[in-house]
Amino acid sequence: MKNTNKLFWSFLGLTVILTSCQEQPKKENPAAIAAEAEQVIYEAPKQIISLEEADSLYVNYEDRRATNIVEMEAKYQEDEKPFVPTQFVSFDIETIKEYINYAEQEAKTGGTSIDSLRIYLGNYGNKKGVDNRHNTVFFVPAAKVKSGFGGIYIAEDGQAKLISDYFKGEEEETVNSGTSLILNFGNCCPPKNGDF
Repeated sequence: MKNTNKLFWSFLGLTVILTSCQEQPKKENPAAIAAEAEQVIYEAPKQIISLEEADSLYVNYEDRRATNIVEMEAKYQEDEKPFVPTQFVSFDIETIKEYINYAEQEAKTGGTSIDSLRIYLGNYGNKKGVDNRHNTVFFVPAAKVKSGFGGIYIAEDGQAKLISDYFKGEEEETVNSGTSLILNFGNCCPPKNGDF
């Protein structure tokens, strides 16, 4: 009986040890499960181009535009330093995300929804400083409003209206009235060694 008791207690102890060593099921983190379920997989837009196509566009711009810009700007040169034309403009990704969210919010408040973003080419003219005479880009949200479709701003009355109507004088507003939704002031850069 003594041996049976000893055997029983040994067996019980071994069972406790073995069961405590078994891997317990992991408790799932509800936040991790929700985040995984909400993860969106994006397909590549059809407008994606190859590296070779991008390089061709860059080289074409350099050959057909940048050299002409250098020649034209030489006429306005005020110093001996050669003019180096802008060949790209960069905006950090958070600024772009914030801008799109802001423009969509303001357009919705103004009674419409943004259909697209237009990217206009511009030039700073004789603005003193690092941007003097350099090209730039600016973003304009486009949407359908009562008078048609095009680039929009938020008028003094809080409604989304066409920029073209503003410049045609169809909107009775002062220069500083209303809210612009136009984004500018990226980092204008001449060509850099590296990408292309």
